[in-house]
Amino acid sequence: MRLASLLLLLFLAMLPGCDPVKHPSRPKALFIGLDGVQLEQYLQLGDATNLKQRLYYGKAYTGGVSGRSSEQRTLSGPGWATLLTGVWSNKHGVDSDADSQRINPAFPSLFKRLRQAFPNAYLSSIVNWSPINTALLLEDAHGADVRESGLSDEQVIERTLHVLGNTPADFTFIQLDEPDQIGHDHGYGEHYQQALRKADSQIGRLLDKVDKRRRMFPQEDWLVVVSTDHGRDYWGKGHGSASEQEKSIFIASNKPLNQELTIPSIPVEMPGPNNLYGLPAQTSVAPTVLRHMGLTLQPEWLLDGTPLLGKTGARKARADEHTGRLRWNSNATGYLTILKNGQVVAQVPARDGQWTDPQGMEKQNDYVLVLDGTPTAVRNRPAAKAFVIEESSY
Repeated sequence: MRLASLLLLLFLAMLPGCDPVKHPSRPKALFIGLDGVQLEQYLQLGDATNLKQRLYYGKAYTGGVSGRSSEQRTLSGPGWATLLTGVWSNKHGVDSDADSQRINPAFPSLFKRLRQAFPNAYLSSIVNWSPINTALLLEDAHGADVRESGLSDEQVIERTLHVLGNTPADFTFIQLDEPDQIGHDHGYGEHYQQALRKADSQIGRLLDKVDKRRRMFPQEDWLVVVSTDHGRDYWGKGHGSASEQEKSIFIASNKPLNQELTIPSIPVEMPGPNNLYGLPAQTSVAPTVLRHMGLTLQPEWLLDGTPLLGKTGARKARADEHTGRLRWNSNATGYLTILKNGQVVAQVPARDGQWTDPQGMEKQNDYVLVLDGTPTAVRNRPAAKAFVIEESSY
């Protein structure tokens, strides 16, 4: 009888999903990038969309904070660089769509961070808009297992389905470009709505593939994130400037996200148009993926974004160069640690919401606020330096 029981256990151990020994989960992530998608237009498709029925979603903002050191143009190059690094243009260095643009190696993308942490991870970048791979990530994602560029959106989907079905697919980033192309050609209207319907259907096919894989490999823990690089102007044709519409984006996920997405936290002294800066920033995507993949967010990474999974830490960190004051939003009862240029300079109650640098902010500094083991960074610009981004259209 004891022999029969042992043989039964050995047989069960050979069946997928029937292992009597519980295995640790294996994190996997799929980041779906939709170029130039306006959430309000997407929602006009109605309730029968994959966005509404299968994902948790909310508004967010791009372009940094106007008039502050984080301000950047609402173009594709800076937008994708921010989504993939978790920092604004004043750190990652991408400020246009030019082919010469490269991500600053001091602020690597998800690809390099994941490769350094998991040397054997299977990483893929599959895009329609070639400069993501041939310019921005040219050196940064050199070690990616799959890096394909210039594909049509349908080719991107087919290639991604193959990766999801036939490889370990630890981290996969894809970019679909047709909604942006249609917007530039036609603006808002039926053509743009059709492009959004197509993109939503393609998202559904990818979600179906992930669901199928989860049934086959129940130990895999999948995060799917959907976002966009920038909004659009009033007519839906252009972007690149600092209007509310162009700075408005969205973040969606197959997992419930924390209060940074679900409960706005408005900076009282700089709420932005219609409290835009109370929303999560575009910089939140990268730290969310890194945390899901099992990495502990490090203060020295100087990530600007608040992760949308787990502890938020200090929210809405910002620097006021004129007063030399750091501000943040928090209801936590504990203490917050402040680092300046890598050195601990203060520990203050998190609920204070502010701290004044006794040395001022005449020079550029990198501050990191660590709360509940979660760091969030902010870089001030020198107080005497003027900072102007010219208004421009695509």
